[in-house]
Amino acid sequence: MPKISVGVIGTGSIGNVHLRGYAAAPKDIVIGAICDVNPTRLAEMGEKYGVAPENRYRDYRKMLAEADIQAVSVCVPNKLHFEAAAAVVESGRNLLLEKPVVLTMEEARKLRRLLEKHQVKFMVAFSHRFFLANIAAQKLLKKNVIGKPYSIRVRYAHTGPYPGWAQGDWFYKPKMAGGGAILDMGIHAIDMCQNLIGPIQTVQAEVKTLRKKIQVDDNAFLLVDFGKEAACVGTIEVGWTSPAGWSGIEIYGDKGSIRLGLNQRAVVTRGVTRPDGTTELREEEIQDFNENGHWVSQMEQWIKYLHGKKTITPIPGWAEGESSLAVVLAAQESSKTGRRIKVKR
Repeated sequence: MPKISVGVIGTGSIGNVHLRGYAAAPKDIVIGAICDVNPTRLAEMGEKYGVAPENRYRDYRKMLAEADIQAVSVCVPNKLHFEAAAAVVESGRNLLLEKPVVLTMEEARKLRRLLEKHQVKFMVAFSHRFFLANIAAQKLLKKNVIGKPYSIRVRYAHTGPYPGWAQGDWFYKPKMAGGGAILDMGIHAIDMCQNLIGPIQTVQAEVKTLRKKIQVDDNAFLLVDFGKEAACVGTIEVGWTSPAGWSGIEIYGDKGSIRLGLNQRAVVTRGVTRPDGTTELREEEIQDFNENGHWVSQMEQWIKYLHGKKTITPIPGWAEGESSLAVVLAAQESSKTGRRIKVKR
């Protein structure tokens, strides 16, 4: 099978993740071009990944016009996603787009139409879908191992973008980022809720700046409802102010629960907890875990998808990216108005 030549727009920290994933698959992929507005970083990444100087670009439109590439990763700041992604799709290249897909539903509709018109392969970088324990949990839910879920809780929290990871301060600029923790960690949490349970129908939220002296939120708390048919509710807590504490997913069903830690320890609990406090419970650990991390797994599956091979879980496409954005926007509106908001897709 011939190699696919790829390009990467934006070679900061998350761009480096994509480049590292491509470089790990030399039999399947060749890094044909890279683009970055920072000349120093462009040179460093070019040397690191063996990209010839003539294939290093400061302008992605020039790269798309000249470079012999078939697929592109877009890893620029959030505000720039739409313009760069649209250019890639219009050029006929396959697209791996970092989350959030775009920042407004108007942009989402425009990009959806472009994808439908040009029929390129597309994936949104919802990397948490590629934790093997999360995939195992989804299979257990389909097998009804814990019964019908009635509650899901997701907590994704850390201390926020740190120097060395964040290339510049764009994470903290409202117009450039579109939001803080809710668009960084929150959109992953929302996507996992929808992946495991189903579409979120309504949301009530507090999107707050509680500790950091920044202009975007450093914490967000969402109460979500999956609708009458699902008969399930959820809570989402995400933040940039948590030096300690558990992060992961908890799912509670009529016959048991599943607990998925970001440390990759995953446990299924079944049995009975009685009103008097006595219990008859048994635990079973899910052994599936990523030895090299979920980012590596994400890139492996994207490469398989490009080559038409079977992936370990369905690829998150445009519908998933747009749906999660709609929930974020509803949460932001809820926090501003104090009202429960119906998610508009």
